[in-house]
Order: sequence, then C-alpha cells, then structure tokens
Amino acid sequence: MRLSSAWLALGMCLFLHPNVNFNLAESAKILGVFPYHYNSAYLVVRPWIEALVERGHNVTLITPDGMLPDLKGVRHIRVYKLMERIREFIENDQVLDFLINKWKEANLAATMFFNITQDILSDSGVQKMLNDKSERFDLIIMEASNLDALYGLVEYYNATLIGLTSTSINWFIEELAGNPAPSLNEPISQIGYSRDYSIVSRIKNWIHINEEKLMENLIILPAQLRVFKKFFGYSAEKFYELRGRYSLILVNNHFSLGRVRSNVPNLIEVGGIHLSQRPEPCDESLQKFMDEAEHGVIYFSMGLDIMVKYLPETLQETLLMAFSKLKQRVIWKNELFNMPNKTENIYAIDKAPQRQILVHSKVRLFITNGGLLSVIEAVDSGVPMLGLPVFFDQFSNLRWGQLAGMAEVLDINNLNADTLTKTIVELIENPKYAMRANKISKTFKDRPMSPLDTAVWWTEYALRNRNISLIRLNVDEIPLIHYYRIDTIVTSFFRFGLIAVSVIFFVSVCLKKYVSNGLSYRLHFS
Repeated sequence: MRLSSAWLALGMCLFLHPNVNFNLAESAKILGVFPYHYNSAYLVVRPWIEALVERGHNVTLITPDGMLPDLKGVRHIRVYKLMERIREFIENDQVLDFLINKWKEANLAATMFFNITQDILSDSGVQKMLNDKSERFDLIIMEASNLDALYGLVEYYNATLIGLTSTSINWFIEELAGNPAPSLNEPISQIGYSRDYSIVSRIKNWIHINEEKLMENLIILPAQLRVFKKFFGYSAEKFYELRGRYSLILVNNHFSLGRVRSNVPNLIEVGGIHLSQRPEPCDESLQKFMDEAEHGVIYFSMGLDIMVKYLPETLQETLLMAFSKLKQRVIWKNELFNMPNKTENIYAIDKAPQRQILVHSKVRLFITNGGLLSVIEAVDSGVPMLGLPVFFDQFSNLRWGQLAGMAEVLDINNLNADTLTKTIVELIENPKYAMRANKISKTFKDRPMSPLDTAVWWTEYALRNRNISLIRLNVDEIPLIHYYRIDTIVTSFFRFGLIAVSVIFFVSVCLKKYVSNGLSYRLHFS
C-alpha cells in the first residue's frame, strides 16, 4: 500500500512539476513540398522538420533527388526530374538575360515554376500518394513562392496551409499573407530598382513594383492555372481562393536585420532558425591558422553557389592583389588550392566551417556576397561585413547592413585593388563598425523564444486553430475606400474647402464693402 502510494505521489509530482515537459500535442500528418535546387534553403527547412518529427508528428517531404539527405522518421518522395530541369535552366543561354531584363526574367521564372509544379504533380511517387484513398494530411507546408498549382493539394486533403520564405520578405509574400500594405521597399527583382530616396526614385520604384505585379498576373499565374486545372480539375475561382488560404507564413527574418515593419499577426519572424543546428568544427590546421594570427583574421566567401573558378580572372587577380597587401590573415573559401601568386597570409579552403570561423575571437571582417544566411551569421557573431553583392536579395541584405552601420558595399563589377584594400582597412581599424555589429548582435539574440521554438509553436498553433480568420486580415472585407482612408481624406478636404470658401467669401464681402464705402466717400467730397 505504501509502495503504491509512493508511486502515485511521485507521478503527481512529476506531472505537476513546472520543469517537466510532456508532449501532449496530438500527432499530425504533415506534407512538406520544397523543390529547392540549392543547399542553403535546406539549412532553414531541416531543423524545423526534425523538430516537428521529435514532437511526434508524421512528416512526408517532396524534394529533388540529392538535395536533402534522408532524415530520420521522415518519408521522402524524391522527384528526379527536378534536378534535370535545373541543369537545363542553368545551361540555357537565355539565363544571362535573367540578370539583365526583368520582363525576360519573369518569362523565364514562369517557365521554371510551370515545369517545377508539373514535374512534381506528374511524378510517379506523388501520383501514387494522390491515388491512395487512405492517405490524409492535416497540414501542408511549402515555400511561399509561385508554386500556385500546388495549392490544389490543400483543397484535395482539406488541410491547413503554412508557408515558409527562406529569403527576404517582399510585396508578393505580403500579398499571400493577406497584408497588401502599399510598399516601395520590397521588390522581387532588384534589376533597375533604386536605393535612392528621392521623389523621382520613389516614382520609378512604384512603377517597378507595379510592373512586377503585371508580370505575375499576365505571365506567371496563367501558367500555374493551367497546371492546376490539368491535375486537380478545380475552377479558376478555386485557384484564386486557395492563394488566400495561408494560415501563417514563417519569415526567415528578424526586425533587427532591417527597418521595422507593420506585419499582420500571421507573418512570423524566425530569422536565425538554422543556427539551432550544430556547427561544423574547424580542423586542426585552420584552427592554428586563426589562433596564431597576430593582426586578426579576414574571412572571405561568396556563398555556397558561386565558385571562384567561374569568377573573371581580372577579379581573381584584384582580390589576390588586395589580400597580399594586408597584414591580416585571410581565409578564402576557394576550391582553387594552387592559385598562382597566392601569398602566405591566404588560407584557401573548399568547404569552410563558416559559423565556427565567424565566432573566432580573432576574426575582424567578413567579406561576403550577401546571402541572407551569411548576413544572419555575421549579425549573430557580431562581425562587420564588406559586401560584394551579385544578384537577387543580396543587394537589399547588404544595403541594410550599410544603413545599420556594420557594413560597407562595393560594386563587384568595378572593383580595383586600391579601393578594396582601403575599404578593408577602414572597416577593421575604425572601431565604429565593430561596436555597431556587437550592438545589433545583442538585439538579434534578445528574444523570448529561440527561432526554432517559435517556428514549432506557431506550426502547432495552426494545427490547433484551423480558423485562419483569427490571425489573418481578410482584405475582401475592407473596402478600398476604407483601406486607403479615402473617406477621411475626402471629408477633411471638404471641411478645409468649406472653411476656405467661407473665408474667401467673407474677405470678398469685406473688400466690396470697403471699396464701396471708399467710392462713396470720394464722390461725397468731390
């Protein structure tokens, strides 16, 4: 009797103790669709998926072959044709126009998204899943991108929809989230977009974003609608309705990384989620190279997708010339170990443990192309940056760092050794950059929950609360006249006009009376 009472007491204590965590959440069936062709995006996806599996959820992932290793407890459906499409796209001579003309960019993007959604839905593994009548999903998660045809899965399985954006936020993400705030600051394409704040630039940027909206409605969405109808047979009305089904969207951003935004409740900032993964360790020789750096270390990387051998030879020579003039040691993520004219202060490494390098006490500067994950890691480590942006969101990511006072940005197409050296010396020797980087780092880390815990909590919130009207702004219920406060503006102008007309009338009456009296006075004395 005493033994059973003791076990009962122990059980009650464990149950009631605040530090004991019981996973009482109901297990859900989750389908994730992530057709990325680049590894950096999976650094954001992977910890989120692994955490959901640890919470007891059953996860199925649709991905390209070879882009994400098999995860424990996850059912993988590999779409082999996706990688073939990407290779065809990269080898296409038109790809150069992708970075020159935004209308051609939109046309190529429409073709790419059309092929991605069609290849996914026609894949034998996906078709087998769709034809299995016993298959069900409570939640569908996917990149918040122009994969609109895949929203048919949401209706097909009567599931909740959650989005993830692994890049910076833009007007398109705001539209999907039901937050169509008029904005001149977040375009999709950086081609022809101005960072100037003059009136002329603002007008040009307004035209730029409205052109993007035209391209989406005239080129991208019609192509997606054809795939949607082909595989699901739903109407065009259902297609556009499903675009507004996002319960919430996880954004790989944080307010400390840019200007304060007026987000609706279903835009959840989880910037830094990939930092929850254990970083790769430094090998012995690299560790020694950094430890023995008397004047500090500079780390240079153009990201996971830009290889040094594809950079122009003149640019490689410029970089080598500038680095050879420095007293600091330089770690260069570079697959060319036997570079000509390489000096002793340069350590070339093919696969750099970037996070471990950035947290080293002797690292003074990070030279980067400005990928979002690299910028987040620099902020987390409190390291100033020198930006050499090449395409897409890299320009805006580094522009923020420059405005925040922890970075400088140079044009990689007009780079010379003297300017590069001078800028590096300024960033290292002027203490304001390091001080600002440390201050922003503290702000970035000061949160009530980690980014990963935030992502998991909101994911399960969406599972518990399928009524998305609780956190999503229903734009259709807000008339245009109220959204832009036209009624208030018209009323204010009417009041102002009434007062102005009254004053003009009063003044005119007084003037007439004054003129009339003056005339009478002159006639009387004449």
